[in-house]
Amino acid sequence: MMQEMLVLSFKTTMMQWCASLVEGLSPASRRQMELCFLCHNSKICRQAIDLLTNHNVSTMRLSLPLLVISSLATGATAFSVQRPAASLFTSTTRMGMSTLAEQETPTTTTSASATIGAVGSKLTDMQLAKEALSKFLDNTEDLELTPTSGGVNNIVQYVTLPSGERELLRMYNNGCDEQRVKFEHEILKQLNTIKMSFEVPQFVESKEGKTMVRLSNGANACMWKVIPGHLPKLTCAGDLGRAAGELNTALTQVQVDPSMCNCAPYWKMFDVHHAVTRENFEETMKGPFFGGELRETADRMLEETLKIADKCAGAYQSLPVQLIHGDLHYDNVLVQDDKVTALLDFEFAAFDWRALEIAIGLSKYAGEEPDAMPYFDDYIDGYAKTGTLTREEAEAVPDLINLRILSNIVYFVGRHIAGEDDISSITTRIQNYESRVNWIKENSDVIVKRIVDKMGL
Repeated sequence: MMQEMLVLSFKTTMMQWCASLVEGLSPASRRQMELCFLCHNSKICRQAIDLLTNHNVSTMRLSLPLLVISSLATGATAFSVQRPAASLFTSTTRMGMSTLAEQETPTTTTSASATIGAVGSKLTDMQLAKEALSKFLDNTEDLELTPTSGGVNNIVQYVTLPSGERELLRMYNNGCDEQRVKFEHEILKQLNTIKMSFEVPQFVESKEGKTMVRLSNGANACMWKVIPGHLPKLTCAGDLGRAAGELNTALTQVQVDPSMCNCAPYWKMFDVHHAVTRENFEETMKGPFFGGELRETADRMLEETLKIADKCAGAYQSLPVQLIHGDLHYDNVLVQDDKVTALLDFEFAAFDWRALEIAIGLSKYAGEEPDAMPYFDDYIDGYAKTGTLTREEAEAVPDLINLRILSNIVYFVGRHIAGEDDISSITTRIQNYESRVNWIKENSDVIVKRIVDKMGL
C-alpha cells in the first residue's frame, strides 16, 4: 500500500512538472494532463504526449517527461522506491520497453545532462560530450570536436586529439536502448575478424576495457578509429552495390544469438519504433501536422503504408532470412578514389529478409533526376558480383524498396511521438518519400527484369 501511494505521488509530481513546462496551459488541459498520469491508461497517456508537443514545447526540454509518459503508456511499472531517481529513465526498443531499473548498474543524473541535448550530429550539450570523452581519455580539456556530415539518429563528432590524430565519438540518441548497442558491437567485433575489401568500425576500448560506456543520463557512447574516405552520395553506385553484396555474404558467417536482437523485422511495420502503433500512426497522419499542402500527400502515404504493411505481412513470408545490416545506403558508406573504404552504422542490424539489403541500397536512388535507372543498373550490377538472390526475391524487390521508404515515415512519426524528434523530421521529407514510392511503382517491372538478367535468375 505504501509503495502504491508513493507511485501515485510520483505520477502527480510528474504531471505538475510537465504542466509547468507549458506556459498558459488551461485548467482543462491541466486536468487532462492529470488524467494522463493518474489513470495509467495507454490511450490517455499518449494524449499527454500530443498535449505537450502541440504546445510548442522544446523536444529536448521534454525528454524526461516524455520518456516517463511513454513508460506509463506501454504499461511499464518498474518504479522501485529503493532505486535512485535515474531508474525512472526508460530504455526503448523496436520490440518494446524496459526500464533502467532492470539493468545491472544504476546511474545518477545531473540537471546539466538530463537529455542527450541533440538530434543527429548537432551537439548542444558539451558537458555530456566531455563526460563521454573522460571515460576513454585522460585529458579532455584541449580536444576539438567537429560534427560529421549526415546522421539523423545519433550525435557523431570528430575528436581531434592533442597529437593531431582524429577519432570519432558517438553518443547514442536511441532512447537509452543499451541492448541494441550491445548487439551492434558484437556484430562488428566478429566482422573485424573477417577479411573484406573494406573496413567496418573498430571500437576504441574505454578505460575499463569496454567498447561502450553508459553516461549519467542513461545513454550509451563509444569511440572508434577514423577510416579514410568521404560520403559518396550519387557516385560509385556500382562499387556500393558490390560492397553491399559482399557484406551480405559475410554476415552469414557472423554467429550471434538471435535473442540479442531487439530490432523488429521491416515487415512488422508498426514495431519499427517503440512509441508507434497502427492506431496512433493513423491518428498522427490524419492530424493537423499534415495540413495545407501536405494533406493529400499524407493521406496517400497513409494508404500506401497500410497497404504495403498488410501485403508484406502475408505475401513474402517464405523469403530467405538472415542477419542483415538493415540501413545500408550511400549515407552509411565511405569511399576514396571511387572505391568503398568503409561501411558504417550497424545500429539497425537485424534478422530479416536477405533481399532487403539490396532493396535498402536501391531505395536512396529512387526518383533521382533526371533518370534514376542508371544508378539502379550500376548498383545491381555490382551486387550481382558478390551477393545472392533467388527469382522470388528479385520479384519482391520493388515492394521491399517501398517497404523501406514507407517504414521511414512510420519510424519518424514514432520518434515524434516519443519526443526524440520534432514532427518536421517527417513533414519536411514526406513529399520526397511520395515521389520515390511513385517512381518505384512506375518502374517495378523494369527493376525486376534488370535484377533477373544481371544475376542470371
